[in-house]
Amino acid sequence: MIRLDILFYLLISTIISIATIIYISFTVPLAFSYRQKFSSSKVNKNDITALIPVYNENVNTFKEVINSVKENGINFIVVGDGCDQPYREIVESSGGVFIGLAKNGGKRNAIREGFKYVKTPYVLLLDSDTVLPKGAIEKLSSKLDDKVVAVSPEIRVMPGKDKNVYYISEMMQRLRELSYRALQKVGSIVSLNGQCILVKTEVIRPLIESGDFKSVKLWRFTTILGDDRQITNYIYSKGYKAIVTSEVMVKTKAPDNLKGLLRQLVRWYRSNNFFLIKELTDGTLMKKGFFYAFTLLYWYTLPLLSLSNYLLYTEIVMRHILTHWNIIVKVITRDPIKFIEYVIVRRINNVFNLDPSPVTREISKLSHLSPNFYHHYFYHRHILVINQKPLDVNIIFFYYFYNFHNLVGEISTIVSIIMILTIILYTKKSFREFTIGMLAFPLMFFADIFALFTIWKQKKWSGRS
Repeated sequence: MIRLDILFYLLISTIISIATIIYISFTVPLAFSYRQKFSSSKVNKNDITALIPVYNENVNTFKEVINSVKENGINFIVVGDGCDQPYREIVESSGGVFIGLAKNGGKRNAIREGFKYVKTPYVLLLDSDTVLPKGAIEKLSSKLDDKVVAVSPEIRVMPGKDKNVYYISEMMQRLRELSYRALQKVGSIVSLNGQCILVKTEVIRPLIESGDFKSVKLWRFTTILGDDRQITNYIYSKGYKAIVTSEVMVKTKAPDNLKGLLRQLVRWYRSNNFFLIKELTDGTLMKKGFFYAFTLLYWYTLPLLSLSNYLLYTEIVMRHILTHWNIIVKVITRDPIKFIEYVIVRRINNVFNLDPSPVTREISKLSHLSPNFYHHYFYHRHILVINQKPLDVNIIFFYYFYNFHNLVGEISTIVSIIMILTIILYTKKSFREFTIGMLAFPLMFFADIFALFTIWKQKKWSGRS
């Protein structure tokens, strides 16, 4: 019988390779072929109210936000979530309405309270650290129609105190942007950008006023994170659509240090994993289409699958070393170059050669130290082919499966390189900035793993910085 640890290792790594090939092969062409449709509908600025919850925001940043809203010519309501001055003075001196809450109850609660005062057909949910560019309201509202009832701008990350953290944050945002463009091409998005959402008031009012918005439940767990994700899912559940437009870019500051970035990532992944599990259990995941479901499952299961694979590979290697430690010592001392060749460099040959005779000849040349599982299995098990006897059915299956595993692995490597080159062209960063930005991948990996095993933890307020 084939060892289960080796079989599971090959199975998981093959699944990862196939999923990567499908994801990249669809995402890149869809993202760059996506073109947004223009709507002929016009929304009067007097029909829009900006709703801005605030909690301990940097005063200068908050002033910028209020000035940008005022310049766009819309009315605004600010909800002070357990805070009052100097925010009240800034708002009222600019012609806005300030609602002070005695206790800090979280962003969701602040939105619920502020919604009671929204009487216009449209509401702009805006974070207290997100600055609107000039003309943003006209461009955002032009995307709305009878079917599309909510729109968000793209997010442009601005440098914080640490330039390296900014490069990583910007890379994450551009990766997200590519994926969202691809998803919109096939008719759905994962989530509106919670920093800025323009939406028809009456479409989401039932959700905002419901107890489910105050605290989302999943079995015995609840979360107050992911309000933007919940709003998006609710819009689709009612038969409407939501989009993210690249015609408007809003600025938001990157975290000031690596610790802040990691906390931000963990918070995002906790929310995203929570809602992924919820969509899986309530059966709504497939309602947005196959590509949407596939993309989400790929994003949030890839780190867990990769971790499992790394652990299995480590177990296999350590087991091999412990079994043949005496031979390893001999080869290292006698011929270290050959040891490096076999353990680090050597790859399987004759992938498409189904004749067992050259395989047998290849096996006979290899030492017990070959890292190639296929050769290792045939050699150490003394397979009947070596004695010129018929092959066992299990061995034939393993032979074909292992060759297939290597083939999809090579293709996955090629499409991953294409993806990296695409990101280089898309981000238009210098080599140094791009190299630092690529640290986003391991950080996202570890943040997702940590978030998955601490999914029950949450905080009422955690800004981007």
